Amino acid sequence: MPRAAALLDVSPVSDIMQIIGDQTFVRLPIYAGNALCKVRYVGSGPCMMSIRPTSFPVSFSSDKSKLDAAPISTIDVSNLDAEPVGKSTWLKQTSQDAERPDLSSAHIVVTGGRGLKNAENFKMIEKLADKIGAAVGATRAAVDAGYVPNELQVGQTGKIVAPELYIAFGVSGAIQHLAGMKDSKVIVAVNKDADAPIFQVADYGLAADLFQVIPELLEKLPEKK
Repeated sequence: MPRAAALLDVSPVSDIMQIIGDQTFVRLPIYAGNALCKVRYVGSGPCMMSIRPTSFPVSFSSDKSKLDAAPISTIDVSNLDAEPVGKSTWLKQTSQDAERPDLSSAHIVVTGGRGLKNAENFKMIEKLADKIGAAVGATRAAVDAGYVPNELQVGQTGKIVAPELYIAFGVSGAIQHLAGMKDSKVIVAVNKDADAPIFQVADYGLAADLFQVIPELLEKLPEKK
């Protein structure tokens, strides 16, 4: 996007969370999620922006709505210099082979924090997620400790998620983590520390030992259909 904006000679506006007017927007949280940035685009050309997908609800088209097909234009590329094209080469595509939903778009996310203590214990989070058809997330502390790879990190420096249900086990609730999941519709937190900050944003909280709660959930919850 920055290269395309440079070709158009405009300033891009990234990570839009709210559109207030034609040229006024609210951008990503700043100061570790404590404040939002309100900006106004003053350029004369077109405004190029990127949208934070979790900040806008999915819009479903109804039978009454009319969808106008966008026009398709043919572009003549015969006069383009072929030399720059060869500067980039496609090597390969790699993807994680897993039956779990993608973390960024999952309806249910089960997240583990430093309270899991080690990578072996974190497998309980994965088993629970597989049982209810959820994606697996982790805090930065869990990722830094080597429990899981960094692509599972949720937070300001990880992935931003807004699932229908977010379940956090052993997550203290650092402000950097809350910035990545506070838009979740329902937040459930399990932590043995009753004063953990995660309980301030949780819709449902349980002050209990996760090593007792998770095995009981695995035993009593039905398998996903």
